[in-house]
Amino acid sequence: MPLAEDDPAAPGTIVGLGLFTAKDLQWDDRVEFSDEKTDAYGMPAMSIRYRLTERDHKMLERGRAQIVRWGKAVGEPIDERPFTMPFGASLHYQGSVRMGETDDGRSVCGPDSEVWQAPGVFVAGNGVIPTATACNPTLTSVALAVRGARRIAQELGR
Repeated sequence: MPLAEDDPAAPGTIVGLGLFTAKDLQWDDRVEFSDEKTDAYGMPAMSIRYRLTERDHKMLERGRAQIVRWGKAVGEPIDERPFTMPFGASLHYQGSVRMGETDDGRSVCGPDSEVWQAPGVFVAGNGVIPTATACNPTLTSVALAVRGARRIAQELGR
């Protein structure tokens, strides 16, 4: 991959490495939607609110060191300072309607995705995932949605 339009490197001579780490979930981590601001689609603008734990900082340092090791294993690194995405940036936001075993005030839905405070209403998607992951959550989201769909189908079949 070229580094810039005027880069003399031949295509295919540069390799990019990426590493994902899971964030230590905290009770007060959350997504907030603005009552005043809107996004490019005219929807309420969202903000991600969270803090990094000591464990998160250690995991990031381990990840940066690992990227440097991998880079040296495959060739001569252009830069030994790994790029870290801006905090709060994610391709897969998760846990905003967390699943839980019981209605303990810390989860939105039960193991079959039915909303605790709204019987008959089911939620699905990345938001349901109750724990941190460090990779693409699609398979987990689909598996949880299938579980909820089976519960709905079972109730409709009565």
